[in-house]
Amino acid sequence: MGFEFEMDSRRQQGPPEGLEYARLRAKASFADSSMSKSSGPDLLPRSWPSPHALGPTGFAFEKNPALLENLSEIQVRAVLWTIAIQNAFESGGYTAEVAGFRAASYGFFDPESEKDGFGVIAYVSPSLHGPNRHEFAWVTVDDQSFPIIRRAAAWRLHAPSIHPSMGTSTCWASSRRPGLRSKPAIVTAKHVVGNTTPIGSAVSMTAGHGTLLDLAPEGIDAALVQVPKTHWPSSTNTLHCQKFVAQWTDVDVHTPSGIISTKVTEVSSGRGTLDPSVPLRIFLANAGQSGDSGALVLDSNGQGIGLYMGEITTPANLQEGFCQHLGQVEEAMSADLFL
Repeated sequence: MGFEFEMDSRRQQGPPEGLEYARLRAKASFADSSMSKSSGPDLLPRSWPSPHALGPTGFAFEKNPALLENLSEIQVRAVLWTIAIQNAFESGGYTAEVAGFRAASYGFFDPESEKDGFGVIAYVSPSLHGPNRHEFAWVTVDDQSFPIIRRAAAWRLHAPSIHPSMGTSTCWASSRRPGLRSKPAIVTAKHVVGNTTPIGSAVSMTAGHGTLLDLAPEGIDAALVQVPKTHWPSSTNTLHCQKFVAQWTDVDVHTPSGIISTKVTEVSSGRGTLDPSVPLRIFLANAGQSGDSGALVLDSNGQGIGLYMGEITTPANLQEGFCQHLGQVEEAMSADLFL
Protein backbone atom coordinates (compact mmCIF):
# COMPACT_ATOMS: atom_id res chain seq x y z
CA MET A 1 0.00 0.00 0.00
CA GLY A 2 1.52 3.29 -1.09
CA PHE A 3 1.45 6.72 0.45
CA GLU A 4 -0.02 9.64 -1.48
CA PHE A 5 1.12 12.74 0.37
CA GLU A 6 3.58 14.29 -2.12
CA MET A 7 1.73 17.59 -2.42
CA ASP A 8 3.16 20.69 -4.07
CA SER A 9 4.44 22.85 -1.22
CA ARG A 10 2.74 25.92 -2.68
CA ARG A 11 -0.57 24.36 -1.68
CA GLN A 12 0.45 24.15 1.94
CA GLN A 13 -0.89 27.59 2.78
CA GLY A 14 -2.76 26.35 5.84
CA PRO A 15 -3.59 23.14 7.69
CA PRO A 16 -6.11 20.68 6.22
CA GLU A 17 -9.69 20.96 7.36
CA GLY A 18 -11.34 18.60 9.81
CA LEU A 19 -9.19 19.04 12.93
CA GLU A 20 -9.32 21.66 15.66
CA TYR A 21 -6.17 23.45 14.61
CA ALA A 22 -6.60 26.27 17.07
CA ARG A 23 -5.36 23.75 19.64
CA LEU A 24 -2.20 23.00 17.70
CA ARG A 25 -0.20 26.08 18.64
CA ALA A 26 1.69 24.18 21.33
CA LYS A 27 2.17 20.76 19.77
CA ALA A 28 3.99 18.09 21.76
CA SER A 29 6.16 15.49 20.10
CA PHE A 30 5.67 11.79 20.68
CA ALA A 31 9.08 11.78 22.35
CA ASP A 32 8.16 14.57 24.77
CA SER A 33 4.78 13.28 25.91
CA SER A 34 4.53 9.56 25.29
CA MET A 35 7.75 7.61 24.81
CA SER A 36 8.44 7.40 28.54
CA LYS A 37 4.95 5.93 28.99
CA SER A 38 5.23 3.41 26.18
CA SER A 39 6.30 -0.14 27.00
CA GLY A 40 8.34 -0.08 23.79
CA PRO A 41 9.95 -3.35 22.67
CA ASP A 42 8.41 -5.17 25.65
CA LEU A 43 5.16 -5.08 23.66
CA LEU A 44 6.66 -7.41 21.05
CA PRO A 45 6.00 -11.14 21.44
CA ARG A 46 8.96 -13.03 22.87
CA SER A 47 8.57 -15.70 20.23
CA TRP A 48 9.31 -15.51 16.52
CA PRO A 49 6.53 -15.48 13.91
CA SER A 50 6.01 -18.75 12.08
CA PRO A 51 7.26 -19.32 8.52
CA HIS A 52 3.63 -19.39 7.41
CA ALA A 53 3.02 -15.92 8.89
CA LEU A 54 6.14 -14.52 7.23
CA GLY A 55 5.25 -15.93 3.81
CA PRO A 56 7.80 -15.66 0.97
CA THR A 57 9.92 -13.14 2.92
CA GLY A 58 10.66 -15.84 5.49
CA PHE A 59 12.13 -18.06 2.79
CA ALA A 60 14.32 -15.15 1.65
CA PHE A 61 15.71 -14.81 5.18
CA GLU A 62 16.41 -18.55 5.35
CA LYS A 63 18.38 -18.43 2.11
CA ASN A 64 20.22 -15.23 3.02
CA PRO A 65 20.53 -14.71 6.82
CA ALA A 66 22.97 -11.85 6.14
CA LEU A 67 19.96 -9.65 5.33
CA LEU A 68 19.43 -9.21 9.08
CA GLU A 69 23.01 -9.34 10.33
CA ASN A 70 23.25 -5.63 11.17
CA LEU A 71 20.26 -5.76 13.51
CA SER A 72 20.03 -6.64 17.20
CA GLU A 73 17.81 -9.49 18.40
CA ILE A 74 15.05 -7.03 19.40
CA GLN A 75 15.28 -5.26 16.05
CA VAL A 76 15.03 -8.56 14.18
CA ARG A 77 11.91 -9.50 16.14
CA ALA A 78 10.40 -6.08 15.34
CA VAL A 79 11.15 -6.49 11.63
CA LEU A 80 9.76 -10.03 11.46
CA TRP A 81 6.57 -9.27 13.41
CA THR A 82 6.02 -6.18 11.27
CA ILE A 83 6.12 -8.34 8.14
CA ALA A 84 3.83 -10.97 9.67
CA ILE A 85 1.29 -8.35 10.84
CA GLN A 86 1.34 -6.65 7.46
CA ASN A 87 0.66 -9.96 5.71
CA ALA A 88 -2.33 -10.65 7.94
CA PHE A 89 -3.67 -7.08 7.72
CA GLU A 90 -3.55 -6.95 3.93
CA SER A 91 -4.81 -10.48 3.29
CA GLY A 92 -7.64 -9.96 5.79
CA GLY A 93 -9.18 -7.13 3.79
CA TYR A 94 -9.25 -4.75 6.77
CA THR A 95 -8.84 -1.63 4.63
CA ALA A 96 -12.30 -2.20 3.14
CA GLU A 97 -13.77 -1.55 6.60
CA VAL A 98 -11.94 1.74 7.22
CA ALA A 99 -13.68 4.83 5.83
CA GLY A 100 -11.28 7.44 4.52
CA PHE A 101 -8.33 5.01 4.56
CA ARG A 102 -5.13 6.58 3.24
CA ALA A 103 -2.23 4.37 4.32
CA ALA A 104 -1.04 1.89 6.92
CA SER A 105 2.08 1.76 9.04
CA TYR A 106 3.19 -0.67 11.73
CA GLY A 107 4.64 0.19 15.11
CA PHE A 108 4.05 1.75 18.51
CA PHE A 109 0.93 3.70 19.43
CA ASP A 110 0.51 6.79 21.58
CA PRO A 111 -0.21 5.31 25.04
CA GLU A 112 -1.99 8.47 26.19
CA SER A 113 -4.54 9.04 23.43
CA GLU A 114 -4.61 5.60 21.79
CA LYS A 115 -3.22 2.52 23.54
CA ASP A 116 0.05 1.22 24.92
CA GLY A 117 0.42 -1.24 22.11
CA PHE A 118 2.21 -2.41 18.98
CA GLY A 119 0.24 -3.07 15.81
CA VAL A 120 -1.32 -1.38 12.80
CA ILE A 121 -1.82 2.37 12.44
CA ALA A 122 -4.49 2.98 9.78
CA TYR A 123 -4.13 6.61 8.71
CA VAL A 124 -7.45 8.12 7.64
CA SER A 125 -8.61 11.39 6.17
CA PRO A 126 -8.95 14.00 8.94
CA SER A 127 -12.01 15.47 7.21
CA LEU A 128 -13.96 12.27 7.96
CA HIS A 129 -12.93 11.64 11.53
CA GLY A 130 -12.93 13.64 14.73
CA PRO A 131 -10.88 12.85 17.84
CA ASN A 132 -9.97 9.24 18.51
CA ARG A 133 -12.80 7.31 20.12
CA HIS A 134 -10.66 4.44 21.39
CA GLU A 135 -12.16 2.07 18.84
CA PHE A 136 -9.90 -0.84 18.00
CA ALA A 137 -10.05 -3.78 15.67
CA TRP A 138 -7.72 -6.73 16.04
CA VAL A 139 -5.61 -8.78 13.68
CA THR A 140 -4.46 -12.24 14.76
CA VAL A 141 -1.09 -13.72 13.83
CA ASP A 142 0.05 -17.09 15.23
CA ASP A 143 -2.55 -16.87 18.03
CA GLN A 144 -1.21 -13.42 18.96
CA SER A 145 -3.63 -10.48 18.74
CA PHE A 146 -2.46 -7.05 17.59
CA PRO A 147 -4.62 -3.91 17.66
CA ILE A 148 -5.51 -1.81 14.63
CA ILE A 149 -6.03 1.85 15.48
CA ARG A 150 -7.40 4.61 13.24
CA ARG A 151 -5.38 7.79 13.25
CA ALA A 152 -6.92 10.88 11.65
CA ALA A 153 -3.68 12.77 11.17
CA ALA A 154 -2.80 15.89 9.20
CA TRP A 155 0.38 15.73 7.12
CA ARG A 156 2.64 18.70 6.37
CA LEU A 157 5.80 18.73 4.29
CA HIS A 158 8.62 20.71 5.83
CA ALA A 159 9.58 22.81 2.87
CA PRO A 160 9.49 26.62 3.10
CA SER A 161 6.44 28.32 1.62
CA ILE A 162 8.41 29.69 -1.34
CA HIS A 163 8.51 27.34 -4.34
CA PRO A 164 10.89 26.12 -5.64
CA SER A 165 12.34 26.14 -2.16
CA MET A 166 15.69 25.54 -0.59
CA GLY A 167 15.33 22.59 1.70
CA THR A 168 18.21 20.47 2.94
CA SER A 169 20.74 18.33 1.11
CA THR A 170 20.70 14.70 2.18
CA CYS A 171 24.10 13.56 0.89
CA TRP A 172 26.34 13.51 -2.16
CA ALA A 173 25.34 11.20 -5.01
CA SER A 174 26.48 9.83 -8.33
CA SER A 175 23.92 8.39 -10.73
CA ARG A 176 24.58 5.06 -12.44
CA ARG A 177 22.15 5.84 -15.27
CA PRO A 178 23.64 6.16 -18.78
CA GLY A 179 24.21 9.79 -19.63
CA LEU A 180 24.16 10.91 -16.00
CA ARG A 181 27.32 9.21 -14.78
CA SER A 182 30.22 11.32 -13.54
CA LYS A 183 27.93 14.29 -12.91
CA PRO A 184 28.40 15.43 -9.29
CA ALA A 185 25.08 15.73 -7.50
CA ILE A 186 23.32 16.02 -4.17
CA VAL A 187 20.16 14.22 -3.02
CA THR A 188 17.24 16.21 -1.64
CA ALA A 189 13.47 15.80 -1.26
CA LYS A 190 11.49 15.87 -4.50
CA HIS A 191 8.91 18.23 -3.06
CA VAL A 192 11.67 20.76 -2.40
CA VAL A 193 12.41 21.16 -6.12
CA GLY A 194 8.85 20.47 -7.34
CA ASN A 195 7.21 17.23 -8.44
CA THR A 196 6.52 18.53 -11.94
CA THR A 197 9.70 20.54 -12.48
CA PRO A 198 11.27 19.50 -15.83
CA ILE A 199 14.61 17.71 -15.83
CA GLY A 200 17.36 20.18 -16.67
CA SER A 201 15.72 23.08 -14.85
CA ALA A 202 17.77 25.41 -12.68
CA VAL A 203 17.43 24.80 -8.94
CA SER A 204 18.13 27.64 -6.55
CA MET A 205 20.83 26.71 -4.03
CA THR A 206 22.24 28.50 -1.00
CA ALA A 207 25.20 29.34 -3.24
CA GLY A 208 24.30 29.84 -6.88
CA HIS A 209 22.23 27.35 -8.85
CA GLY A 210 22.22 23.63 -9.52
CA THR A 211 20.55 21.67 -12.29
CA LEU A 212 17.77 19.16 -11.76
CA LEU A 213 19.39 15.91 -12.87
CA ASP A 214 16.78 13.24 -12.04
CA LEU A 215 13.50 12.72 -10.20
CA ALA A 216 12.54 9.58 -8.30
CA PRO A 217 9.48 7.58 -9.42
CA GLU A 218 5.98 8.57 -8.28
CA GLY A 219 5.61 8.25 -4.52
CA ILE A 220 9.36 8.31 -3.84
CA ASP A 221 10.20 11.74 -2.43
CA ALA A 222 13.72 12.28 -3.76
CA ALA A 223 15.58 14.18 -6.46
CA LEU A 224 19.15 14.50 -7.72
CA VAL A 225 20.49 18.00 -8.30
CA GLN A 226 23.73 18.46 -10.20
CA VAL A 227 26.18 20.85 -8.58
CA PRO A 228 29.44 22.35 -9.88
CA LYS A 229 32.44 20.04 -9.59
CA THR A 230 34.13 22.65 -7.43
CA HIS A 231 31.56 21.89 -4.71
CA TRP A 232 32.38 18.16 -4.66
CA PRO A 233 34.57 17.27 -1.61
CA SER A 234 38.14 16.13 -2.13
CA SER A 235 37.34 12.78 -0.47
CA THR A 236 34.10 10.93 0.23
CA ASN A 237 32.95 7.80 2.04
CA THR A 238 30.28 5.48 0.73
CA LEU A 239 26.98 5.85 2.60
CA HIS A 240 25.54 2.40 3.28
CA CYS A 241 21.78 2.23 3.76
CA GLN A 242 19.82 -0.06 6.07
CA LYS A 243 17.37 -2.19 4.10
CA PHE A 244 15.24 -3.22 7.10
CA VAL A 245 14.44 -0.47 9.60
CA ALA A 246 13.16 -1.59 13.01
CA GLN A 247 10.92 0.37 15.33
CA TRP A 248 12.62 1.87 18.43
CA THR A 249 15.90 2.26 16.54
CA ASP A 250 17.94 5.27 17.73
CA VAL A 251 18.50 7.76 14.90
CA ASP A 252 19.91 11.25 14.31
CA VAL A 253 18.26 13.74 11.95
CA HIS A 254 20.93 16.09 10.55
CA THR A 255 19.06 19.36 10.09
CA PRO A 256 20.58 22.75 9.20
CA SER A 257 20.01 23.97 12.75
CA GLY A 258 21.51 20.91 14.45
CA ILE A 259 21.08 17.20 15.12
CA ILE A 260 17.77 15.85 16.40
CA SER A 261 18.34 12.59 18.31
CA THR A 262 15.17 10.52 18.33
CA LYS A 263 13.71 7.05 17.75
CA VAL A 264 11.79 5.26 15.00
CA THR A 265 8.18 4.76 16.12
CA GLU A 266 6.52 3.21 13.05
CA VAL A 267 7.43 1.98 9.59
CA SER A 268 5.62 1.08 6.42
CA SER A 269 6.91 -2.25 5.24
CA GLY A 270 7.80 -3.55 1.80
CA ARG A 271 8.57 -7.02 3.21
CA GLY A 272 12.16 -6.59 2.23
CA THR A 273 11.67 -5.18 -1.24
CA LEU A 274 12.76 -1.65 -2.05
CA ASP A 275 10.83 -1.60 -5.31
CA PRO A 276 9.40 1.89 -5.95
CA SER A 277 5.90 0.50 -6.53
CA VAL A 278 5.54 0.39 -2.71
CA PRO A 279 6.77 3.75 -1.33
CA LEU A 280 8.26 3.26 2.13
CA ARG A 281 7.95 5.71 5.01
CA ILE A 282 9.68 5.78 8.40
CA PHE A 283 8.12 7.66 11.33
CA LEU A 284 10.07 9.47 14.03
CA ALA A 285 9.27 10.44 17.62
CA ASN A 286 10.38 14.03 16.93
CA ALA A 287 9.62 16.31 14.02
CA GLY A 288 11.86 18.97 12.55
CA GLN A 289 10.79 22.34 11.21
CA SER A 290 10.11 24.12 7.94
CA GLY A 291 13.13 23.89 5.65
CA ASP A 292 14.36 20.56 7.06
CA SER A 293 12.97 18.55 4.13
CA GLY A 294 15.76 16.43 2.69
CA ALA A 295 17.72 16.16 5.95
CA LEU A 296 19.73 12.97 6.35
CA VAL A 297 18.60 10.42 8.98
CA LEU A 298 21.31 8.04 10.25
CA ASP A 299 21.26 5.27 12.84
CA SER A 300 23.86 4.91 15.59
CA ASN A 301 26.07 2.83 13.28
CA GLY A 302 26.15 5.53 10.61
CA GLN A 303 23.83 3.59 8.31
CA GLY A 304 21.48 5.61 6.11
CA ILE A 305 17.88 5.35 7.34
CA GLY A 306 15.83 8.07 5.74
CA LEU A 307 15.39 11.35 3.94
CA TYR A 308 13.35 13.67 6.18
CA MET A 309 10.04 14.90 4.73
CA GLY A 310 7.79 16.58 7.29
CA GLU A 311 5.46 16.25 10.27
CA ILE A 312 2.20 14.55 11.21
CA THR A 313 -0.20 16.01 13.76
CA THR A 314 -2.92 13.89 15.37
CA PRO A 315 -6.23 14.94 16.94
CA ALA A 316 -4.54 14.41 20.33
CA ASN A 317 -2.27 17.36 19.46
CA LEU A 318 0.71 15.02 19.10
CA GLN A 319 3.43 15.50 16.52
CA GLU A 320 5.70 12.98 14.77
CA GLY A 321 8.19 13.33 11.94
CA PHE A 322 8.20 11.16 8.82
CA CYS A 323 10.76 10.44 6.17
CA GLN A 324 11.38 8.60 2.93
CA HIS A 325 13.28 5.28 3.24
CA LEU A 326 16.80 6.15 2.03
CA GLY A 327 17.69 2.66 0.81
CA GLN A 328 14.67 2.84 -1.48
CA VAL A 329 15.96 6.16 -2.85
CA GLU A 330 19.32 4.56 -3.62
CA GLU A 331 17.71 1.66 -5.47
CA ALA A 332 14.89 3.52 -7.21
CA MET A 333 17.23 6.21 -8.55
CA SER A 334 20.11 3.84 -9.36
CA ALA A 335 22.53 6.06 -7.49
CA ASP A 336 25.59 5.68 -5.28
CA LEU A 337 25.39 7.75 -2.09
CA PHE A 338 28.32 9.37 -0.29
CA LEU A 339 29.18 11.41 2.80
